[in-house]
Amino acid sequence: MRILELHIEVSDLDRSLEFYTALLPHEKVVRWQDNSAAALVFPDGTSMGLWRTGKRGLYDGRGGEHLHFAFQIEDHEYDSIRARVVELGCEVIDHVWPNGKRSLYFFDPDNHQVEFMTVDWLRGVTK
Repeated sequence: MRILELHIEVSDLDRSLEFYTALLPHEKVVRWQDNSAAALVFPDGTSMGLWRTGKRGLYDGRGGEHLHFAFQIEDHEYDSIRARVVELGCEVIDHVWPNGKRSLYFFDPDNHQVEFMTVDWLRGVTK
């Protein structure tokens, strides 16, 4: 089992789509016909949906209004991803975990807290 999709609410779909397509490696972008949402589809088939604030999905589902979510990265990717986040105009907070692994935190244009972390949950996390 794996998470297949995650949806967040965004106030400006085009701005958020531009931000996340510049930030995250993806295979394709799928847009809803009514322009109320879009999804970035990652190389493993997982998708991240960007839903305009107030959009309702099937059975009255909603995207998250304020979320924290994290992407696992390799140690060697940290500096290049950090530079990309700074290029996109975000203030970065670096954190070093007790086991020496690192995380970088920042807020996206809609104040969702995003994290890139070199921690591997399957191989042990020290928090």
